[in-house]
Amino acid sequence: MSHEASQLPSKYLVAIFNDDEQILSATKAVRGAGLPIYDCFTPYAVHGLDAAQGLPRSWLTYATFVLAATGFMTSLFLQSYTQAIETPFLSGWPLNVGGKPFLPLTAFVPVLFELTVLFAGVGTALTLLATCRLYPGKKLHLTLPGTTDDRFALVLDPNGRGFDETRARGLLASHGAAEVTWVSPNS
Repeated sequence: MSHEASQLPSKYLVAIFNDDEQILSATKAVRGAGLPIYDCFTPYAVHGLDAAQGLPRSWLTYATFVLAATGFMTSLFLQSYTQAIETPFLSGWPLNVGGKPFLPLTAFVPVLFELTVLFAGVGTALTLLATCRLYPGKKLHLTLPGTTDDRFALVLDPNGRGFDETRARGLLASHGAAEVTWVSPNS
């Protein structure tokens, strides 16, 4: 989730879990109770955590499809242009060797496949980095030690509607939180 700098809280309530099943059940319970979830931090992808947070389906799959179609069409255009299209400035290479057709689409398949995968893969990675604003030298907003190793963190937004610290602490403890503490964002 992205928040404007003026709306960022001075502290977040963070629950640390030791197991992926614990953070998944706690996230479902917290969302069901109407408490505002800021984000979840995990060392690896936890299946179903995005749905438990109530996040919408990512549009990145559609971007990947468009990028793959762009790669496919680019490859098809370049191969057919160099193979069979005659222009005043550039002529292709229309050779008829052994009865081969001027536009051999079956011979284009390997390059079509490779350019489709290249555009989709590289383009999706760059789109993801640009969307998440992950660039070299970016200053982190909230760091939680251990969440990239073996700990799972559920971060609650105290400025969100419906936040109640007592209810949140009780709910998180009942779902196996190893630690519930306030954490200040990086300045």
